[in-house]
Amino acid sequence: MSDQPYPAATLQQVESSLTGFFQDLGCQLKEYGPERVVVELLLLPRHLNNASNLHGGVTATLLDVAMGLCGTWVEQPEQRRVATTLSMNVNFSSPAPVGSRIRAVAVCRSAGHKVFMASCDLLGENDQLLAFGEGVYKRGKLRSELP
Repeated sequence: MSDQPYPAATLQQVESSLTGFFQDLGCQLKEYGPERVVVELLLLPRHLNNASNLHGGVTATLLDVAMGLCGTWVEQPEQRRVATTLSMNVNFSSPAPVGSRIRAVAVCRSAGHKVFMASCDLLGENDQLLAFGEGVYKRGKLRSELP
C-alpha cells in the first residue's frame, strides 16, 4: 500500500462521491491519505448560529466527515468503503465568524478489520483550535455498491 495521499485528480473523484450534507454545506476535500484527512469550509452566513458564529451542527458535521473518511483510505478509490458513526464526542473551544476558512484535520488512531477510532481538530485560519473530537466508526459497504 502506498503511503502518499491521493493526487489532485483522484482527490476530486473521491470528493464527488461524497454525498448528502457534505455537498450541501459546500465542503472541500483538501487531503485524503493513509495518515490524515483534511476537509475545508468557507463559512457563509448559512453556516452560522443566532450569535453569528459557526453553528455547532456544522462543527459536528465537519468533524464527523473528516473522521469517517480517515479510516476508509485505500490505494484504489473505487475500493473505498463507507463508514458508519458508532459514537462521537465534540468539544467546542472558540467561535469562528463568517468569511473565515476552517479546516477539519482528522487522523485514524486505531483500526481493526471493521471498526476504527479517529480524532479530529477543527482549526481556524491561524490554526486556532475551534473544536476537537473523537469518534468510533464501522466500515461498511463499498462506496461503489451504493446509489
